[in-house]
Amino acid sequence: MNAAVGPLHLADDLERALDDAAEPPVSPSAAVATASPSAAVATASPSAAVATASPSTAVAETTVRWRRREVPRELLGPPTIAGLLRQALVEWALLGLLWTAMAFAPWWGDLPLLVLVAGRLHALGVILHDATHMPLRTKTAATRLLEALVAYPIATTLEAMRYHHLRHHRDSGMAADPYFKPGASSDRRIWLVQWLRGLLLLPFWSVRAPFGLIASLIPSWRPAYARVFLQDRSGASADALRNSREVIACARAEFGQVLFQIPLVTAFVLWPAAMAWSYALPATLTGLLASYRVLCEHFYEPTSERSVATLLRTTRDHHLGLAGALVLAPRNIGCHIVHHIHPQVAQQHLPALRRWYRANHPQYPHYPGNANGPGSA
Repeated sequence: MNAAVGPLHLADDLERALDDAAEPPVSPSAAVATASPSAAVATASPSAAVATASPSTAVAETTVRWRRREVPRELLGPPTIAGLLRQALVEWALLGLLWTAMAFAPWWGDLPLLVLVAGRLHALGVILHDATHMPLRTKTAATRLLEALVAYPIATTLEAMRYHHLRHHRDSGMAADPYFKPGASSDRRIWLVQWLRGLLLLPFWSVRAPFGLIASLIPSWRPAYARVFLQDRSGASADALRNSREVIACARAEFGQVLFQIPLVTAFVLWPAAMAWSYALPATLTGLLASYRVLCEHFYEPTSERSVATLLRTTRDHHLGLAGALVLAPRNIGCHIVHHIHPQVAQQHLPALRRWYRANHPQYPHYPGNANGPGSA
């Protein structure tokens, strides 16, 4: 896949969009107006900038912009394929131990183990999530191995995940945000329906694979593939989606997912009870965990721009303790505010990055707080 193909551009575009929102062009008149002695003092000292800031949005956002650029570089380390492979092997080792324990435990002992298996499958998705933020220009053998370890078992591909997830980051809270759920933060009924939709997540993604494979061959299927399965909310015409190199690349990538499904279906035919108990039930629970996490990650109010101040207002940290690490927000994905401010930072660096923001940015929301349901923001 060459650099001109669509899936690669959003990782870089996302960073540019955040930089543009944080550092908008300054007109000559504005530059003169902001070059006063008081402004110089405010920008020279972080504490002075906070202390002298007025309640106005403009001043608050100026402080936030300065902070994004001034984060120590050692806190901004990106993920690597080698590092993600090591994490994947750790998760598969844990899954092996849990499945072995389930084989010898009584049925009632299997229940907590089943929940822990769901948590590790959830963690595979977080590792894949880190890979989607990498500006990968080719799919190497190592990248394909990573995809087989962390994407195929949860019924997705690197391309499909990248398509909807990076659009969520770029357009968070906007009409084009695939994850935006109107009313979920204020109406408990909407929140409950959105959460329970997680029961269908992995079955739905499993259907995506053969549908996408057909769409790679039949152009008329591509608009539905993009809008339904890739969650395209761009408003692009059917003709544009039929000819989109990014949509075509996603559809072609489903071939690997379909190949993975063949032995998986075979195993279900040969050992239905064992596969249902050890894989199907935990995977279904993983869908519920993922939908719950997405509901916790944001306050769902419409937005119209990408400033850091808006990200602070609409994004939430959640489940940073043991329950998060085990099942609800594994591998630091609960440090969600800093993830949205710096989306290309590896998840192992997010706790330290969050501590830096809390120490240096008084506007940073403090956990514990507001991420467990509607009306709690």
